[in-house]
Amino acid sequence: MAAPIDQSVPEGPLVAVAAGGPPLDRLAELAESMPTGEWRARSDAAQAVACYLACHPRVAAVRYPGLTSDPDYQRASSALRRGFGPWVDVCLAGAKKPGWLRLDVTDADAPAWVCRLEALLAER
Repeated sequence: MAAPIDQSVPEGPLVAVAAGGPPLDRLAELAESMPTGEWRARSDAAQAVACYLACHPRVAAVRYPGLTSDPDYQRASSALRRGFGPWVDVCLAGAKKPGWLRLDVTDADAPAWVCRLEALLAER
């Protein structure tokens, strides 16, 4: 049995957030402020990372507006253009302190993000 996860301090790329689900209005503002190519590349990488996390045994839940299982998917499909953004929210299984953590996918290298997250989750 894996040791419980301590979420009291942000670790690596994960930062605590008040509630799961990236706010669509903030994502729309970010989309407008970011160059189109960068937004698209980061959105594509975040989509791949969200799919990976949704299947991970150390992850209890994932919120990403590009996942069809996400409660905001329909609204996001209408509100966001050229992708669903770089923010992926995750709730880790076995956490001492339950809560949501946000990953900001800062570049388009999805395989590198998956490797980094796998290493981080394996340590826990």
